[in-house]
Amino acid sequence: MRSLLAVSNDQIEPIGRCIMSAWTEGYVADIPYALGFYRETVPAHIAFAALSVGKNPGLSMAPKRVLELGIGMGLGFVINAASNPSTQFEGVDFNPLHIAHARGLAEAADIANVSLREASFQDLAREATEGQHDLELIVLHGILTWVSAEAHDAIVEIARKRLKPGGLLYVSYNCMPGWAAVLPLQRLMRENAKRISGRSDVQTGAGLDLVQALIKEGAGYFAANPSIAQRVERLMPMDRNYLAHEYLNANWFIFHFADVAAMFGRAKLEFVGSATIAENMNALCLPQGMRSRVDAEADPVFKETLRDIAANKQFRRDLFGRGVSSTTSAEQNALLGATRFALAGPRGKLTFKFPTIMGELEGQAAIYGPIADRLAQGPARFDEIVALPALKAGGPEAAVQAVALLVHGGQVLPLPAQAPDPAPAQRLNRVIAGKVELGRAYSFLAAPTAGSGVQATNIELLLLTALHSGSEESSSALANDLVARMRALNINWLSEGNPVTDSVQAHSRAEAEAHSFLAEKLPLWRQLGIV
Repeated sequence: MRSLLAVSNDQIEPIGRCIMSAWTEGYVADIPYALGFYRETVPAHIAFAALSVGKNPGLSMAPKRVLELGIGMGLGFVINAASNPSTQFEGVDFNPLHIAHARGLAEAADIANVSLREASFQDLAREATEGQHDLELIVLHGILTWVSAEAHDAIVEIARKRLKPGGLLYVSYNCMPGWAAVLPLQRLMRENAKRISGRSDVQTGAGLDLVQALIKEGAGYFAANPSIAQRVERLMPMDRNYLAHEYLNANWFIFHFADVAAMFGRAKLEFVGSATIAENMNALCLPQGMRSRVDAEADPVFKETLRDIAANKQFRRDLFGRGVSSTTSAEQNALLGATRFALAGPRGKLTFKFPTIMGELEGQAAIYGPIADRLAQGPARFDEIVALPALKAGGPEAAVQAVALLVHGGQVLPLPAQAPDPAPAQRLNRVIAGKVELGRAYSFLAAPTAGSGVQATNIELLLLTALHSGSEESSSALANDLVARMRALNINWLSEGNPVTDSVQAHSRAEAEAHSFLAEKLPLWRQLGIV
C-alpha cells in the first residue's frame, strides 16, 4: 500500500532600468507576476501527497510556521494564510510591488497570521542562525528556475538553518529533458528583448512576433523541432506578463532532478515524492515497457531520472524532507483513515477524467461515482469512504488510488487535521470580490474548510458581491444585480465570439447564470466555508 502512490544596445541602458538591474539580478521586475493560486502549496495537500507515498507527513499536517520564498503577487500566499489561521505564514519577495500587493490584501481583510518582507534570499540566509529550526514547511513555487546561483545557495542555507527535523520543503521548477528543445527559443527571445525598448510584456510580444516570422520564413530550428512551433501557437493567447517572467529572465536554470536532489542534500534534505500525486504512480506516469525497470531501481535519485526520461518531463513539483521517516502500513492506514476530504466542485459538474503525463485517464463511474455522491453530502473521513459498498471489493489500496486520483484531478480536496476558523477567509473573499467589482482581475477565493483555495469566474465573483451587498437569494434578483454590475464594468456576454447587445437576451443569460450559481455553486461554497 505504501508504494501506491535588459536594453537597446550593449553599451547604453535607460537610467530607470540601470538602477533596477542593481537589485533584480536579471529577474523580470518591471511588470507584476500573474495572480495565481497553486494547490500544491497548500499544507493539507502536501501532507496528503507525502502520506500517499508512505512518508510520515508529521509536522506538515498542522504546521505552526510556513515560509514561502518568492511569493509573486502574493494572492496564493494570502489565501493560504486566511484559510489556515492557526499557522503563521512568512512571505519573502525582493519585488516591492509584490509585497505591497500581498500586504494590501492581508491588511484589508485583517489577516493577522502573516509577516511579509521585501528582501532577497541572500538577506534571509545571512540573518538565519545555526539550529534556528523554526519552520515546519518551506514553499518555493517556480522561483528556483529564475533566480541566480547565489540565490540557490541562499535557499539551501535557509533550509539548512531553519527547517525543523521532520519538516518538508516543496519546490517546483522547469526540468530536463522536456525543456531541452526550448532552450534556443528562450535565448532568442531574451536576446531580442535587449534590442526592444519598453516594458517586458512589450518585449515578449515582439519576441513572439519575431518567432512567428522565423517559422514562416523556414528557419531550420523550427523545421527540425515542430513541437516548438506548436508551443508558440499555445503561447500566443497567453498573458504577456506571465510569459515575460517565464522567458525573459537572465537567470534561466533548467534542472536535472539529480542536481536539485544534490542541492537540497547539502541541507540534509531527502526526496519524499511528487506533489503531483499521479506522478507517484508508475502505471500513470510511465510507458508500460519501462515500468518493471523503474520498479526495480533501488536508487531513488536515479529512479526519478528514469521517470523524467520516460515521460519527457518538463516541470517537477517535488517534496523534500528533513529526517522524514517512512510509515508502516498500520501507521499509514491510521493516518489516512483520519484524513477528511471534500468536493472541490458541484457534484453535477464532476468528471472522472484525470490528466496524466501519459495521457488522459478515465475512471470507472461505478467506483468514483459513489465517492463523489458521499462527498456531495459533506466532508468525509477516508475510513468512511473505504466502507462504501462500491469500494469494499478493492479494499483500502483501491480506495487510496481512487481518492488520490480525485485529488490529483482537482475534484476533491484533502482537509486540514483541525477545522479552521472560517472568518479570516470570508473577510478575504469579500475583499477579493469587491476588487473584481472595481475591475481587478482575480479568479480565486479562500476555502477555509479545505485550508485551500478554489477557482471562481468573474461572473461568480460579481454574484458573490451582490450577495454581500444584500441582494435577495433568487435568480431574478441576482440577475438584475448582475446585469447592473456588468454594465458598470462595460462587460458583455459573448455569443459565438460576438458581444450580446440585446438586453432581453443578456438578462436571460444573467438569470441562467444566477440560477446555476444558487443551485450548484453557492451550496458548495457554503460547505467549503467560502461564504
